[in-house]
Amino acid sequence: MTVEHEKKQSKVVTAGIPVFILLALLWLVFFTALDDDKTVIPSQRQDRVLPNFSAPLLLNPEQSVSSTRLRGEYRLLNVWGSWCPSCYAEHPFFMELQQEGVKIVGINYKDTREKGIQFLKQLGDPYEFTFFDPKGRIAIEMGITAAPETFLIDKEGIVRAHRIGAMDRDIWQQQFLPIINEEQTP
Repeated sequence: MTVEHEKKQSKVVTAGIPVFILLALLWLVFFTALDDDKTVIPSQRQDRVLPNFSAPLLLNPEQSVSSTRLRGEYRLLNVWGSWCPSCYAEHPFFMELQQEGVKIVGINYKDTREKGIQFLKQLGDPYEFTFFDPKGRIAIEMGITAAPETFLIDKEGIVRAHRIGAMDRDIWQQQFLPIINEEQTP
């Protein structure tokens, strides 16, 4: 090898080190971001009073109901749509919760009335009542990003927990139920 060839090879190695470090950092950031649980992002509604809104009921369009009706006892507020695959997956769990006496209110989000009603007829209706929100107006006020999303509303109408994504027994027992139990313990 000539001295000139060795100098060129040394320059290539020296220039390659920063490129290698940059690629390693990008790889680390990319795979760390993939591993994050996006359902645990902070809610803009957390520990704040549920906004005042009213909307017609899905099953009774002549009747409009206000969000103030959610006060008085703990309730889950579930955002769902017949177009949402995850909503089908979580629905049997809501049927179980209803059988256990948990109060659940629905928001039928960006759906048609006919498809929303058909969804409930096919799978059962776990909701005390369901707001009909075909244009997503309630979603804007609530800061909803997609369906399904579930909020735990306390007796005063304050959002105590917020889940983005499908709900299941583990999430209920680990994230929602402890809040209810803690606040009901004297």
